[in-house]
Amino acid sequence: MKKKFYLLSVILMGILVTTWYSCETDPEETCELDEICTNKFVTVCCTENECVYKYNGKEYTEDQLDELEADLGCGTAMVLKSGSQGNDLSGVIERLKALMDRVKKRVKAGK
Repeated sequence: MKKKFYLLSVILMGILVTTWYSCETDPEETCELDEICTNKFVTVCCTENECVYKYNGKEYTEDQLDELEADLGCGTAMVLKSGSQGNDLSGVIERLKALMDRVKKRVKAGK
């Protein structure tokens, strides 16, 4: 009887230890949503290791900023000095970078 109790205790302890060490916690993620242009919202989410832009169900890395800008399609039309019209997308990129900087600062402050 003692042998069965000892064996059962060892098995249960093994299961408990295995379960305890196999559980992995996800890194904490910090996100912020901002309206980049009219009715077009972009979310930036950062962990300690990486940051991504999220728009319309798709994730973009910082290297894919041009692709995100194209998918947003919200450059403002403006009249250039020459009298022709052009798109000013620099404002969109600046807002996206500013949003990323704010979230990165929040992640560093949370450490």
